[in-house]
Amino acid sequence: MPLPERKNGFQPAALELLQELYSLLLSPALWTMLIILSLLVGYSFVQAVDLFSQASRTALSFPELARGMNPLDGIFVPTFGAYYLVETLLLPFVAIRLIGLDKQSGALKLLLQLPFSSFALCGLKLTAMALVWLLSLLPAAMVLVQWRLLGGHIFFPEVILLFAGHALYSFTIITIAMFAATISDSLPTAAMFCLSITLGSWVLDFAAAGQGGALAEISRFSPAGMLHQFENGLLATCYVAAFLSIGLTFFLLSVIWLHPGRQCRRKFFASLFVLAAMGGVFTLSTFSPGYRDFSENRRHSLSPADSRALAQLDKPLIITVHLSPRDSRLLDLQSDMLAKLQRNISGLHIRFAVNKTAALFAADKDDKYGLLEYDYGGRHGESYSNSREEILSIIYQLAGMTVPSEPVPIYPGYPLVADARPWKWWLYIVFPLLFLCGGLYSGKKL
Repeated sequence: MPLPERKNGFQPAALELLQELYSLLLSPALWTMLIILSLLVGYSFVQAVDLFSQASRTALSFPELARGMNPLDGIFVPTFGAYYLVETLLLPFVAIRLIGLDKQSGALKLLLQLPFSSFALCGLKLTAMALVWLLSLLPAAMVLVQWRLLGGHIFFPEVILLFAGHALYSFTIITIAMFAATISDSLPTAAMFCLSITLGSWVLDFAAAGQGGALAEISRFSPAGMLHQFENGLLATCYVAAFLSIGLTFFLLSVIWLHPGRQCRRKFFASLFVLAAMGGVFTLSTFSPGYRDFSENRRHSLSPADSRALAQLDKPLIITVHLSPRDSRLLDLQSDMLAKLQRNISGLHIRFAVNKTAALFAADKDDKYGLLEYDYGGRHGESYSNSREEILSIIYQLAGMTVPSEPVPIYPGYPLVADARPWKWWLYIVFPLLFLCGGLYSGKKL
């Protein structure tokens, strides 16, 4: 009958999931990671509150400065920097044990004889690791409680987006570690392979800093670069798809290479198919990405009136930029107005007239250096200003549009002078002791 078969198939999977959780909770590497994480989160939070308070003392006297006091930038992103370090440098050592220890002990051959596929087995291991990752969020939850008790402001949509970004980043790191353990014969080799990928993304971001062209575009989709978008409060479907594509790619590669009895040729062609399929999914997601601004101060959005007006442009708009890729003005322009225009105008084309290798001081030889040229419907406009008002004014003039201004709520800012030092003992002593007790208890079980 169907019901007993489903039950019998469910029981081995549930037992295997419990076994994977039990194995992870007995791992000294997990408890060591949690102790280090608690200490780093505590230090980052105390320092962030101290710096935020120093800036708030001045901002409380000047409303203009108060609008720049954003808890997301001042408190939560610096505090979650500790999670970024731990997820990059320590989480792989915990995730590698999911497969690495089974290969070394020979238990993998027995697991592959259970009544579920390699895909299901890797899925159970990934689920166990996800549940353990939720345990690592205890210090983050304590930070939210402490900040609220200090009188701080929390805008939950942007904080939830920050959590989601770290969840996707951790998913990517875990699947990379699983694949590294699958193709490696030893844990140290798997760790070196995994760290070479994660640290390689740091090198890519550093090399692309202040650069343009293909290198800058590639760095946008490095794990660290994509996480930065979530830290800014902007949800972009292309970055979600990129995280999922990378994570699923390494997960499926782990499934393919997990079984030692399959032919290498078969694994190789299956891997090529996975790479092609996931690459196609990612490429399709970048054609027409969707965006949603979750930031409370709407930093990534234009006013509703401007957004509606720009969406009505039915002809291609070409903006020619005469700035060097190393010019700070171009970096500000790309991250602010050009990015906002790209999210609102479907027919926008941006051209860079300055050679990518041109030096910053070559501006003296170019009479048009710093100029922004606009072409729309056969009309031409230009200006040296990169202000929002000037750019929108030229675009509306070329399009023959008159956009009435609408009142937009002004972000008030949330300055706060507080002292987090009395709360630091929770993250410096209480949580580390709890994690240490967990590690000692697991050592006795071993």
